Amino acid sequence: MNAKDTVSKGYDCFNKGDMETFFNEIIHDDCVWTHPGVPGKHPLSGVHNGKQAMMEGFSKIPTMWENFQVTPIDMISEGNKVFVRCSGKATGMDTIFGHYFEVTDDGKISAMTTYDDTLTAFNSMKK
Repeated sequence: MNAKDTVSKGYDCFNKGDMETFFNEIIHDDCVWTHPGVPGKHPLSGVHNGKQAMMEGFSKIPTMWENFQVTPIDMISEGNKVFVRCSGKATGMDTIFGHYFEVTDDGKISAMTTYDDTLTAFNSMKK
């Protein structure tokens, strides 16, 4: 499986709610997930080091948004790097996100940076 296939499978697992496969087969133990912004200003902002920290961050998503989905529109891949332009939808949210990934030689995501429309996402959070 190439880097683009790994990332695509990750979106499939995430959108099906198959977080067991997502974290066990797709995410590297030492993955670094970066959600730009000042920690505390947005509930997902910060650098999340390791699979456990990423799991903790991702577990907040269903508590903040109803019907949250991210669907790839297109992907650009070069070697082990993949950039995805995706549709971000939830109740009260319809926007576009950008996600950057790095994939290890063993086919696991080792880095993810989310370039999300934080204002739209924030405004659609459950209050």
